[in-house]
Amino acid sequence: MIAETYVTQIVKKIRCSRKKRREIHRQILADITSAMQQGDSLEKVMLRMGEPVAIAEAFNESLPERERRIYKRGIVLKAAAVLAAVLVILILLAGWFVPRGYAIGSNGVYDADEVERQAKEIIRLLDAEDYDTLLARSTPQMQKVLTKEIIDDAKAQTGVNEDWGRLLEFGKCYMQEVKQQGKTLAVAQITAAYEHAWGTYTVFFDKDMLLAGIYIK
Repeated sequence: MIAETYVTQIVKKIRCSRKKRREIHRQILADITSAMQQGDSLEKVMLRMGEPVAIAEAFNESLPERERRIYKRGIVLKAAAVLAAVLVILILLAGWFVPRGYAIGSNGVYDADEVERQAKEIIRLLDAEDYDTLLARSTPQMQKVLTKEIIDDAKAQTGVNEDWGRLLEFGKCYMQEVKQQGKTLAVAQITAAYEHAWGTYTVFFDKDMLLAGIYIK
C-alpha cells in the first residue's frame, strides 16, 4: 500500500497521456518489487529513488514531444470544461435566473448555419491546438479563465484526454438560443468522430459570436 501511494505521487505529476502514465506506473512498481525481491526494504528502495517530485521531473524532461502535445491538449480542454460547468451553475442559480430556451434564430440574433459553422471551426481549432486564435475569438471572461493559474489548477484534476487521432466527421448539430437577464447565448451541441474515439461538444457563443464556453464529454 505504501509503495502504491509512493508511485501514485510520482505519476500524477508526470505531464503525459493517461496511457503513458499507466505504463510508467507499472514500470516503477515493477522496479520496486524487483529490488525488494533482491533483499532491499521498501524504505531503502524509496530512499535510493528519491522524492516523487524529483522523479516526476526526470520523466518529464525525457518525454517525447508527442506526449507533451497530448497533455497540453487535455489541460486546455479540462480548463474549458471547468468554465462551462461554472457557466451552467451560474445560469441555474435561482428561479428568475433560469434561462428560457428558444429555437435558434427566433430572436433575430443568430443564424443557424453560422452557429453550426463556427462551432465546427472551434472544434477544429482545439484539435489543431491553435490556442492563440481561440483566445482571440473568445469573450473576455473566457480569456480570463484560460490563464496560466487556471490551467495549472486544472492540471491537478484527475484524468487527461488521450490521443483521439484524426477528426473523421461531424454528426448532426443541435442548436438552441438561451436567454436570461436580457443576455442571449447560442448553444450548439455536436458529436465528432475521430480515428480512436468520439466526443460530444457543447459550444456557447455570445451575441457577437465570441466563444463564451465549451464542454466536452
